[in-house]
Amino acid sequence: MKHLLLYFLLTLVFLVSHAQPKSYDLKTWPVGASPTEIGTRIANKFLETPHSRYGNTHPDTPPTQITYPDVCTWLGGMWFANITKNENLFKKFEIRFDPLFDAEKNLLPKPNHVDNNVFGAVPLELYLKTKQQKYLDLGLIYADTQWTLPENAKPEEKIREEKGYSWQTRIWIDDMFMITAVQAQAYRATGDRKYIDRAAKEMVLYLDTIQLENGLFYHSPEAHFSWARGNGWMAVGMAEILRILPKDNPYRERIMSGYQKMMAALLKYQESDGMW
Repeated sequence: MKHLLLYFLLTLVFLVSHAQPKSYDLKTWPVGASPTEIGTRIANKFLETPHSRYGNTHPDTPPTQITYPDVCTWLGGMWFANITKNENLFKKFEIRFDPLFDAEKNLLPKPNHVDNNVFGAVPLELYLKTKQQKYLDLGLIYADTQWTLPENAKPEEKIREEKGYSWQTRIWIDDMFMITAVQAQAYRATGDRKYIDRAAKEMVLYLDTIQLENGLFYHSPEAHFSWARGNGWMAVGMAEILRILPKDNPYRERIMSGYQKMMAALLKYQESDGMW
């Protein structure tokens, strides 16, 4: 599930960016191997698979909540359906979600952790498509609580909040999708710049803390290794925030600089088969 998720997100980045270097033919694909065909297969695979527990779908370990691998694949699937103008596919993602308002309400994640709050990005995408208030209301709960200090906050969480960062800040590389995705979605849904402004500020904190001179990223200040899938989170997180960040945002230039530095580094480490 996690490998499918990362492939899905990277396929999405390709489709959104329409990047076509002169040295590559990105219009002609082997039969069944185009981004649209592969994306459709991944989307249908997700829709046919029960809710997972961090990617595990074994019946002996049923999920107690919707976990982030499902959230991110769900979100990527709806982005994919939109960009390929597949209305029927998008509707299937909505149908999968609606039981979470009643029969599967017990699977709603508690908005108390960075990996849980990213869930809000899914109903916000549904709102953007359908304009149904129930999706907006649910999504904003997760976006807003990410910046609302809980009563039992730890000292380090209070310090982050006082500096204008999310109390859920960990400086773990995966946060830069988990935090920025739901905040960016809230901005797209409401037009309120507080969401995208704080997401951008958060992104710069991570860029300044864990990006290496070679352009890649540490997993965290405590884990000095360049985790491959973690770097994927950062690549997708920066691409998504830059896609919608207003041009006058004071952090845009810094994020673009970090993104370009990372993209240049990835080219150096790419193998002949396309993997890293």
